[in-house]
Amino acid sequence: MFKSLILSQISVFTFLFSIPSFSTPLTPNEEAQLLSGVWKLPSQFTLKRLESLLNQFSKDTYGKAFQFMGVEEDFFHGHVLFEKKQQDGRTLLFPRAILYHTQEDAHKAHWEKSVDPKYDYLDVTTRNWIQWLSDDPREDGARIHNARDYLDISQKDPAQFFNQSSGPQKELHYTIHAKNLDAQKLGFVLAGELQFEFYSNSQPSPYGDDHLLTVQVSNEEVSLRAFTNTMYLERGSK
Repeated sequence: MFKSLILSQISVFTFLFSIPSFSTPLTPNEEAQLLSGVWKLPSQFTLKRLESLLNQFSKDTYGKAFQFMGVEEDFFHGHVLFEKKQQDGRTLLFPRAILYHTQEDAHKAHWEKSVDPKYDYLDVTTRNWIQWLSDDPREDGARIHNARDYLDISQKDPAQFFNQSSGPQKELHYTIHAKNLDAQKLGFVLAGELQFEFYSNSQPSPYGDDHLLTVQVSNEEVSLRAFTNTMYLERGSK
């Protein structure tokens, strides 16, 4: 047992020191790529870590936030939220959390009044989620909260438009965007966001065909291919 404990501790420390921590800012090269639109996952996001984060989110929110993973009808993307800090005369970017949107295109059935029975779980109040990142692998991704908890009080809660059958919310389908979040509630100055995607289809992956993510969704293992999206939005951008 003592030997097992030592091996476990070694494993934790190996994980911690094998990749940059989230308290480490993006490198100048990563930042330049991010801002220019030529982007790949920051070095803090190994595929192993991304897989772990998605598994934790699935474990905690399946059946409440989503039911179908890797498909555009429901859950297929997240947004990395970056903190902006000034250090030594430089503006540095740190990944702090992930904003997820689920029930993505299933809303169309709702608006068209032709809801497929498989979308009976639709609930506007459980579409937007924040998963917190941590340098400690035991806590990384474990804190998951409804994004409504971080909504800027000057912004209208999208769920208030539940009974509206036409107009802007028909297109927005109750989305809480990064720019709608309150910096004080988040605890950091939000610099911007960057979207990443994951699909269960056979489209080419930027990581190579042999790099797949495996996520446990209920009682089923789902194989996903991770993609990156080059869109970086500054806070306040449209």
